[in-house]
Amino acid sequence: MIKNYLMTPGPTPVPERIALSMAQPIMHHRTKEFKALFYETIELLKQLFQTKNDIVIFSSSGTGAMEASITNLLSEGDEAIAVSSGKFGERWAELMRAYNIVPVVIDVEYGERVYCRQIKEAMAKHPNVKALFIQATETSTGVYHPIDKIGLMLKDMYPNVAFVVDGITTIGAMDVKTDEWNIDIMITGSQKALMLPPGLSILSVSEKAKKMMEQSNISKYYFNILGELNADAGHFTPPVTLVLGLRESLKMIFEEGLENVFARHALLAKATRLGVEALGLKVLAKSPTNSLTAVKAPEGVDSADIINLMKTYGVHISNGQGSLKGKIFRIAHLGYFDKMDVVISISALEMALKKLGMNANFGKGVEKVMETFVE
Repeated sequence: MIKNYLMTPGPTPVPERIALSMAQPIMHHRTKEFKALFYETIELLKQLFQTKNDIVIFSSSGTGAMEASITNLLSEGDEAIAVSSGKFGERWAELMRAYNIVPVVIDVEYGERVYCRQIKEAMAKHPNVKALFIQATETSTGVYHPIDKIGLMLKDMYPNVAFVVDGITTIGAMDVKTDEWNIDIMITGSQKALMLPPGLSILSVSEKAKKMMEQSNISKYYFNILGELNADAGHFTPPVTLVLGLRESLKMIFEEGLENVFARHALLAKATRLGVEALGLKVLAKSPTNSLTAVKAPEGVDSADIINLMKTYGVHISNGQGSLKGKIFRIAHLGYFDKMDVVISISALEMALKKLGMNANFGKGVEKVMETFVE
């Protein structure tokens, strides 16, 4: 028998408490009971997003919310900046092209963060840009971008430019101040730090963004943000069970306390990075997120070999994506994760490396992780 441990950056483990909440008898979505559940959940989401802005919930993966932010905010022929530092940054430009929007792509080397000066340079060349799209955490590389600095720069220098942030692998794991940082649309998904199965995408929408949406000429039907905001507890049939789970997830987060949640993620990230470095491995990201750790595979080793060997111990991690496939592996530590999850991940990694003939630092990674936690 092998006990499985899900250490991927999405989907992430679902706590028993949340699973049990979703096992309740189904309720009809047009009843007063569901509407009370829905609006209670919306208010909890505002607290998590640290916003007074409206919240929209769609039945989709996070990509649905990414698409909605583009099709609702912009019109055909508009220019918009897409920060491209990985597989999901590239998706912004792909979505724009699908709707005849002109992407101004800021290419950032994989593993690197974007700098405000790069954005200023792009704005100088393209003064008609309507919006800037970026990931907070680029999930494919483990990079965290300075969305606080970027948001405040846009507020001071380019107040008419909308700021759209993919926080799918960030919200619930790191401190994000949506209103304070001038974020017009903040996005997240259910299967990351919110500890739910896939199926929900969530957006906060500023007043500036709503005014821009009134001018959009792109056709939309299901992913219509203003339509959702004008409906009573959603325009279409919502995934009732996932909303039940979402409320329970948010209750768990606030019972722990936001500051404690962020501190826990920071500690797990630190221990993971120190653990892999103690094994002689290198972290890809120069500005790492607290949600996951992307690690360079040893020279001459396909990361798939490490991943497959770790599976023999029941530990499931993720490969790189796109051009990084086979070159890195990614260990998650967001959502329903605690100290022993990191110990298990690093111990399985050590055994996999030993099987591959890399014995020099055997035991050093777990030792460093435990030292970090004890300290």
